[in-house]
Amino acid sequence: MKKLILIPLMFATMLTANESFNSEISHFGGGVVIAGALTAVGDRYYPENRAMFGFGVSSVGFAIEEIVVTAKHGNLWGNLLDVAAHTAGSALGAVITDKYLLTPVISQNGMNGNFVGLYTRIPF
Repeated sequence: MKKLILIPLMFATMLTANESFNSEISHFGGGVVIAGALTAVGDRYYPENRAMFGFGVSSVGFAIEEIVVTAKHGNLWGNLLDVAAHTAGSALGAVITDKYLLTPVISQNGMNGNFVGLYTRIPF
């Protein structure tokens, strides 16, 4: 099973992207998934700022990777478009994961006191 997963990853590194809709939607989708996963990780370490953690780490990490790619291969416009698509996906993934997939937390607000979220579950 492990070999089946590694083989597509080896070939994925050889592919080149372009500025097509399919390329940018894949960066958007990747941003959604990565930021969602990082938001879930942030829930463990930074529960009050988990969405910002997921969005920030995903967006900054991808931007750094694209800066390296631009320095090596050029194509600034295409890489900026990739970063914009990934950042938009990261925002969506972090918000969806924070608001709808993770349970709310109890946080302290200096001006308004404590905030308590409510977790409900309705079986269908």
